[in-house]
Amino acid sequence: MQKKWLYRLIMSYIPIFFAVVFCLMLLFFMTMSDLVRKQTLQANEVFAGQVVQILDSTLKNIDTVASKNVLLNSKITAYFNNKVPQSVYNYYEVTEVLQDFMASVPMIDSVYLYRESDGKIIMQHLSSELALFGDRGFVTESMSVQTPMMWSNLRTLSLFQDEDQIKRVISLVKKVPYYSGEQGLIVINVRADSLHDLTREMKIDGVSSLCLADSNGKSFEGSGRKCVNAGQDLSDDTMLKSSYTDWTLHIGMKHEGLFAYVSTFSYVWVLLGFVTIIGGIAAMTYISHRHYRPLDQVMNRISTFSEHKNSLVKRQDTDDEFAFIDKSLESLIEHTNNFDKLQAEGMLFRRAQLFKDILDGTRVLPMNKLTVELAAVGLHEVFDHLVVAVIEIDHYRSFAEAFTQKDQSLFKFTLRSAVQEIAEADKEHLWTEWIAPHQLGLLYRTEGADRERQTILKIKMMAERARAWIEQYLTFTVTIGIANIVKQTETLPVSFLEARKALDRKISVGPNGVHMYDSRWDMLTEGRGLDTLQMDLREAAQLFRIGNPEWEMLLQQSFDTMVAGFYTKAEMTSLLRNFKMQLHREMQELPQEFQEKWRAGGFVHMNALADDFEWIGEAQAKLLPPLRESHAELQDLRMNREQYTLASNVQTYLETHYSDPDVSLSQVSETFEVNTKTLSRIFKEEIGEKFVDYLARIRTEQAKQLLEETTEPVQVISEKVGYLYPMSFIRVFKKIVGTTPGDYRKEYEERKGNSI
Repeated sequence: MQKKWLYRLIMSYIPIFFAVVFCLMLLFFMTMSDLVRKQTLQANEVFAGQVVQILDSTLKNIDTVASKNVLLNSKITAYFNNKVPQSVYNYYEVTEVLQDFMASVPMIDSVYLYRESDGKIIMQHLSSELALFGDRGFVTESMSVQTPMMWSNLRTLSLFQDEDQIKRVISLVKKVPYYSGEQGLIVINVRADSLHDLTREMKIDGVSSLCLADSNGKSFEGSGRKCVNAGQDLSDDTMLKSSYTDWTLHIGMKHEGLFAYVSTFSYVWVLLGFVTIIGGIAAMTYISHRHYRPLDQVMNRISTFSEHKNSLVKRQDTDDEFAFIDKSLESLIEHTNNFDKLQAEGMLFRRAQLFKDILDGTRVLPMNKLTVELAAVGLHEVFDHLVVAVIEIDHYRSFAEAFTQKDQSLFKFTLRSAVQEIAEADKEHLWTEWIAPHQLGLLYRTEGADRERQTILKIKMMAERARAWIEQYLTFTVTIGIANIVKQTETLPVSFLEARKALDRKISVGPNGVHMYDSRWDMLTEGRGLDTLQMDLREAAQLFRIGNPEWEMLLQQSFDTMVAGFYTKAEMTSLLRNFKMQLHREMQELPQEFQEKWRAGGFVHMNALADDFEWIGEAQAKLLPPLRESHAELQDLRMNREQYTLASNVQTYLETHYSDPDVSLSQVSETFEVNTKTLSRIFKEEIGEKFVDYLARIRTEQAKQLLEETTEPVQVISEKVGYLYPMSFIRVFKKIVGTTPGDYRKEYEERKGNSI
């Protein structure tokens, strides 16, 4: 067997060989760059020594000139020796000395003299007292140092307290006399920028950065700058500390391009280069054999199989490996296609899959392509309009529990057949597929561009007949949602969502109905008034806890609002779930015997209400009766308690006298001749609410009614419900209702206007 592919595979690795050679050449140049780097580091060390020497010489020169021209000057000495009376002219002569000294050294920013005996400061152009001097902190610190001082570190200088300009300087401090400093100080301030400019002018090629820092690490480049950052690699940098100033000069090496990374390489790469060449050749040979082994196995298996199956192709001597495999695959594909043609295609499966794909948007097909796809699955009708509908089996859980899988399949087949026959009787083309265990999808395909409205009404009548037939002859009912008619097949997913929205009306109006989608639903806010409903249900739970019979009316109103609104099943389920949790939490506030009565009765029935109810009326019918029964039981328990009678009388008294601003716990205690603490405890135990909270809630409810029914000002309403001060009324109202009285009235007017 000729192994042409093996040799071709080996030859294909030649580029790898050249890549290895290129890498070795690159390593060579990188090694040379490493040698240059080391030589540069040595040169930087020499250069750093020269720069530090120049800086030290400059500062020493300033020190020498200062000692000669200032410290040893007779006029300066006379100034510090204030035992002899001095005139204004003497001070002028001192300033002249300072100005001459500054003129000789341009790097100096300022010079001032401090006399310890009287705290006087004199500069080259003015004098001041130490208490008013901006640099008095440095003077005080320098006087406290016992040893002779030299150059300071970088610091900020502000000569006057109200001066906005702050300078960065280094200071040379000369004590007077030199060792003791008992007479005062001579402070010479040199601009930090001048030293930075001096070092910058000495920068040479090959140096990327040249930075001078004091002994505290502060850089002369500027405020907040550092020569060495945290985590910075210093392997290629040179640092030299001055023995004169204890400052540090930092020199960074200049890196360019790829050779910036050579700092980690050494001559060991030369040896590794030879190893790479040998390893590359060995790896190419080994990989070539490894790659060829599966190909050889495939060739042997095809050859062995072709010897027993005459229908497969025989290998020619001129064929290489891939040519032989290619001919074998062509033969195998031909046999497979012939076999597929002999087998019945899964027409029903393909049809169902196509139905789901075009409705959920997986496949978006224009009208002409959809017609071709439908013809491929046996649907050859001509159409120019489409209507999507969805049929849902009502109470499907009960349906699934009542019948076996076989019976369920039979009922579903009957339902589908009935809908199909009704459409065929009206000469409408209907395509039906089960899109979920409890939902049947319908796709009407109609003709006639001039009768869209008649078509949709006709489909609704057919759906109504199908619903009535199923109700009469089968043991379950269905709800049908119908979307608007569409002309573009690309909008079928949107039409499918419309049919589902129409089907969702079942949660509000109940099962066993036919619902047409109305585009005006999209302009209505879904879940409108959810916050109000939540508050009403919370209030109903509170009223139930305290035994107020108005809880049932408020709960009934909430159910009526759900029925009349456009709420989804998820929203209604969430509302009822929150109501049950709120009611159970409220009941935890009652005495122990009331809680036990509640857990044995109403709590059990309330938890039995499942969250997957079919429609809101079903939940209402299952929730209200056990709550009425539990309410009656709790009321009987309350009537048998003496404490409850007292609490009930107090409750009645508050409902009658809430408008009296003098009503309080003390006043009611005196009225009923009961200790204040005892009455508070009994009221909380029996009513389940604190006395002050109950009184505030009654007054707030009356205020809400007045805000809704009258146009009286808030101040008048405040007085009518028992508050002398409107601010107290507004604070209590906002705490309970969550908004101010004025905002509540505006929201009520808006809700009233929207409902109209």
